[in-house]
Amino acid sequence: MKYILILSTILLSSCSNAFINHKLKAEKIGACSNEVTPIKMISNINGERYEFEYCLEEGFDEKNYTVERKGDSLMVNFPASTKQTALYKIIIDIDAKPAYRIISLGGRTLNIRPAERL
Repeated sequence: MKYILILSTILLSSCSNAFINHKLKAEKIGACSNEVTPIKMISNINGERYEFEYCLEEGFDEKNYTVERKGDSLMVNFPASTKQTALYKIIIDIDAKPAYRIISLGGRTLNIRPAERL
């Protein structure tokens, strides 16, 4: 009886409903520069929104990127540019379960921590 209870607990806890939902919007804003701009993060009940500038291949397609989970991290990768580049304003909305603690946005890594209650 004890083993059945332990086995059923393990089976129930191993069921996963993990997901990553993401949507990207890219707007070309000019020529690339070496200036590093800050990343803006807005968090709400539907996940997080990140806004930043990034140099991408001119004519970048908004479907040409990947988001993958590695442990408690999310990796957002953009294709390496082989042609002329342009500066884009990137807005990416991410909703993921389980929660992630680190996100890498095209090589720029951010540590995410929950908001403190007042």
